[in-house]
Amino acid sequence: MISRNKFSYILLICLLVTFSCDNELFDSEYKKDESRLFDKYYGLVDNTSLEKADRLKYIDSMVDFTRNKPKDTLMRNHLIDISISYGRLGVQDSSFKYKHRALQLSTKINDSLGLAKSNYSLGLYHLNNDALDSAYTYFYNSEKLYDQIENSELGGTSALTMAITQKRVRDYVGAQESAIKAIELLEQTDEVRYLASAYNTLASVSRSLGKYESSIEYYTKVYDYREGLKKESLKKDDKLLNSSTLNNLGMVYMDMQEYPKAISNFKKGLSYDSLQIKKIKSYIRLIDNLGYAEYKNGNLESFPDLLLEALNKSREVNDRLAMVSSGMHLSEIYFEKGDTALSKYYAENAYKTAKEVTYNDGILGSLELLMGTSDPNDGIAYGKEYIRISDSLQMEERAFQNKFAQVRFETDKLEVAKNKATERSRILIIIFSISVIIFLIGYILLQRRNNRKELEYQEGQQKANEEIFNLMLAQQGKLEEGKHLAKQRISEELHDGILSRLFGLRLSLDSLNNKHGKEVETLRSSYIDQLKDLGQEIRKISHDLNNENFTQDTLYPDVLKKLLKDQFEAQHVTYEFLYDQTINWDLITNSKKVHVYRIIQECLMNINKHANAKHITVTFKSKDASVELTIEDDGVGMDTAKAKSGIGMKNIKSRVAQIAGSYKIISKMNLGTQIQISFN
Repeated sequence: MISRNKFSYILLICLLVTFSCDNELFDSEYKKDESRLFDKYYGLVDNTSLEKADRLKYIDSMVDFTRNKPKDTLMRNHLIDISISYGRLGVQDSSFKYKHRALQLSTKINDSLGLAKSNYSLGLYHLNNDALDSAYTYFYNSEKLYDQIENSELGGTSALTMAITQKRVRDYVGAQESAIKAIELLEQTDEVRYLASAYNTLASVSRSLGKYESSIEYYTKVYDYREGLKKESLKKDDKLLNSSTLNNLGMVYMDMQEYPKAISNFKKGLSYDSLQIKKIKSYIRLIDNLGYAEYKNGNLESFPDLLLEALNKSREVNDRLAMVSSGMHLSEIYFEKGDTALSKYYAENAYKTAKEVTYNDGILGSLELLMGTSDPNDGIAYGKEYIRISDSLQMEERAFQNKFAQVRFETDKLEVAKNKATERSRILIIIFSISVIIFLIGYILLQRRNNRKELEYQEGQQKANEEIFNLMLAQQGKLEEGKHLAKQRISEELHDGILSRLFGLRLSLDSLNNKHGKEVETLRSSYIDQLKDLGQEIRKISHDLNNENFTQDTLYPDVLKKLLKDQFEAQHVTYEFLYDQTINWDLITNSKKVHVYRIIQECLMNINKHANAKHITVTFKSKDASVELTIEDDGVGMDTAKAKSGIGMKNIKSRVAQIAGSYKIISKMNLGTQIQISFN
C-alpha cells in the first residue's frame, strides 16, 4: 500500500513538471510567433513597391501589436522600430512621438541599453531637423550610456554622430576629440565601415583646422579601409565609396595648391565604373573640382566645358550645393579672365541658390565674388551683408559651442554627482559590511568565551559532583570496612568462643547420658546454665549486627552533616540537621543526591553572605512518595521578589527543575527565611 502511494506521488510530480515545461515551451513558442508577426509587419513597411497608404496600415498593425503587452525591453525595441518606420515614410511627428515613448519606457524600467538607443534615435531626429543643440545633447547622453555598459560599437557610432554635429557648427576642436574617441571605440570592433566614416570625419576636421598632412593621412586610411570593404563584398556599392574619398583628398591638395596631385585624385575618382549612373552627385563634384583644378594648374583647354557640365547636371538632379560650387568656380574664373558680366551672373545665381538652402559657405563665397564684380555702391552693400552674415554665423557657432560645452559640463556634473552618490553608497555598504563582520567576529568571540566559561562551569560542576560522589564513595568505603571488621569480629567470636564452648558442653552432656545421681544432676544443671549464657552472648552479637546494618542508611546524611559543619563551624553559627529515619536514601539516584547537595550548598552560601543568621536548621521529611527539604534561618529576611532574580536563586530554581521538584520561599524582614523544596 505504501509502495503504491509512493509511486502515485512520484507520477503526480512528473506530470506536474512535464506540464510546467510544456507551458514554458508553449509560452516561448507563442512569443516567438508573435515576434515573427511584428517582424513581418516591419518588413512590409520597408517594401517600397507598396503604396504609402498600405505601408502606413502595416505601421498601424505594429502599433496595435504593442497594445497591452508587458512593459519590457522587447516593448522598447518595438517602439523604436515603429519610430523608424514612421521616419522612413516621412511622418516625423509620429516618429518623434514613439522615439520619446521608447525613452520614457527605458527610463521607467531602468534599461540602460534602451536609454542609450532612445537617446541616439532622438539625436538623429533632431540632427535631421537641424536642431543641432538638442541633437548634440542626445548624442552625448547616448555615448555616455554606451560607455557605462561598455558597448564599443554603438558607443563609437554615437561619438561619430556627435563629431559630425560639432563639425557642422565649426566646433572643430570638439569634433576632433569626438572623432578620435569614436575611432578608439570602433577599433575594438569589426565595424570597418563605421571606422572608415570616423576617419573620414577626422580628416575633414583636420582640413578645416589647416592640418593638411594629417588630413591626407586620415583620408588615406579611409581609402584603405574602404578598399578592404570592397574585397569583403559587404555592400554592393562599396566599390564606389572611394570616389568620394579621392575627391576629398583632391580638395586637400587644392588647399595646399598642389594642383597636379589634386588633378590625379579627381581623375582616379572618375575612373570608377558606372559612377555617373550610380553616384551621380559624386560624379558632379569630381568633374566640377577637376575643371577648377585644371584651370588653377594653367590648363585652359577644359574650360569651361567641365564646369558647365557639372552645373547643368547638378540642375538636372537638383543638387543645389553642387550648383553653388560650380557657379562660384565659373564666376571666379570669368572674373580673372575679365568678363565681369558673366562673373556677376554666375555669382548672383550661386548667391540665390545658396540662400535657398541656407548654405552658409556658399552665401559668403558668392557675396565675396559679388563685391568684386558689382559697381561700388552694390559692392559696399554686398560687403556689409557679408560682414553681417559672417558675424551672425560666428555668434551662432560660438553659441552652439558654448551650448555643447554646457551640455558636457552639466551632464558630467550629474555623472560626478551620481558617481559620488554611488561611491557614498559603496562606502556605506563597505562600512556596514565591515561593521557586520566585526559584530559577527565579536559575537563569535563572545559566544566562544561564554561557551568556554560555560564549559569551565560545567567542568567545575562535574568536578564538584565527582568530589561529592567520591566523598559518598569514601563514606561507603568506610562503611564497608566497618562491616567487614564487624563480620570478622563476629566470626571470630562465634568460631573461637561460642562454637568451642558449645562443642565442649556437647561432649560434657554426652558423657552424662548414661549416668545418674545427685552429682550428675548438679553437673547437668551447671551445663544448662552455661548454655543460657551462650544464648545471651549470641543475642548480644545479633544486636551488634543490627547496629552495623543501620549505619548503611546514615551514609548520605553524614555527607550533608559534614557540609553543614564545614560551612558554619568556624562562623560560630549553631545548626541542626534533622531527617526522617524512614527515608530510603538508596531509592534516590546519585544524580538527585548531587543536585540536592548543591541546592543546600547554595542556600548555605546565601545565608552566610546575606542573612546574618545565628541558627540554621536543615530538615528532611518523608511525605507519601516524596521528600520535603526545608532550609530555615533566623536571619534578617529578604524581599522574595528581588531574590528570585538573583543568580543564586536562578541556580536553585534550575537544579530544582532538573530533579523534577518544586520550591517555595517564605521570608519576612527581620524574621528569617524558609526555603521549602519537594521532590520524588
